[in-house]
Amino acid sequence: MTENALHRLRPVDLDFLTDAPVKFTYEVELPAPVEAVFAAISADPSTWTWFPGLADGRYESPAPHGVGTKRAIALEGTAYRETMLAWDVPGRWAYRVDASTDTTFLALAEDWVMEPRGTGSILQWTFAVEPQPELAELIAGAGEMIGTVFANAMVSFSDHLRAATG
Repeated sequence: MTENALHRLRPVDLDFLTDAPVKFTYEVELPAPVEAVFAAISADPSTWTWFPGLADGRYESPAPHGVGTKRAIALEGTAYRETMLAWDVPGRWAYRVDASTDTTFLALAEDWVMEPRGTGSILQWTFAVEPQPELAELIAGAGEMIGTVFANAMVSFSDHLRAATG
């Protein structure tokens, strides 16, 4: 797929995570400390075998990775090109989508915030979007579906963390 086949999204910054027209935030308790959670999330995207539907993932920027790093993901037949907006070890990892084969959104950003909880951690995930105007009502009503995708991914992620941390 050529870069020209991708739909360009509006570049946004971290403020978009607060100001987005539509946003969903979900929270899950995980069986690993924040350092292990951050390490697993920020690892080479090809290791995201725990995320349902992920067919391909890679960093397109050289290490060390951090704010500004480029990432490419293929998820259930949809390609995404992303830029990291936050890389705050071990508590926050956020990115925006710069381009995608999916034309649903004008802008999209995700925020992954981790906090300690006992011997594990709490992960709060925010999915912030500006949908195409004709899809605004549909996307605004998709919170339960998006929450189900997140919950299923987190069951698999918990298993991944248990295996990685023993």
